[in-house]
Amino acid sequence: MNNWIWIGKFIIVIVAALVLGEVLGSLELFRSTTLGTPKVTAGSLVRFFTHTGALVLLLLLGQRLTQQIRALGGGMAGLADPVLALITLIVTASAYVVLIKFSAPFLGDGIRTMLDWTFILGILAAAVWLVWALFQNSEAVMEAIGKSGKAKTG
Repeated sequence: MNNWIWIGKFIIVIVAALVLGEVLGSLELFRSTTLGTPKVTAGSLVRFFTHTGALVLLLLLGQRLTQQIRALGGGMAGLADPVLALITLIVTASAYVVLIKFSAPFLGDGIRTMLDWTFILGILAAAVWLVWALFQNSEAVMEAIGKSGKAKTG
């Protein structure tokens, strides 16, 4: 579990998915083929799937990173909760952008307002969790910052 190479694997797959989604989504065939409405193309569907997949992989990366940090034990284990809370905040905020870009043509005003407020509450909950996790684990965060500062000057 001490091998950290797996992080690179996750990052490579996430970047590959995003690049592939953009390349395929920009092909003429995908841009010109519509899905029931001219506002939604096969390209937007490809981008939606690849961006969603990248966010799922980012969340899985965060969960595995959290497990690995906890396995280190000691003071560093206290960084696990803030890391997971930060990744959850990033994924939640990004998921809204991905979902709205794809689904906006299908949404009426009432549904859009409900979706907006659902994500507002989710993003706020993730932000509160991050602040709470930082507060609860402030010693570990300060220790990590201290170690980082010593490594840069040493």
